[in-house]
Amino acid sequence: MQQANLTLAKYDGIRGQEILEIEEGENEVTVILRDNRYLFVKVVDGKLITTSVPE
Repeated sequence: MQQANLTLAKYDGIRGQEILEIEEGENEVTVILRDNRYLFVKVVDGKLITTSVPE
């Protein structure tokens, strides 16, 4: 269970943030959050990959 907590900790900055817009691209979904934060979601080799900016 501790591994799951470490993985989810990288999302602490966006947890509870209001979603302003969702943009769907060809291979990626971008979630735009309040306070100029972004969450990029895509599938690579069958795995869900996410990147948050700022982290």
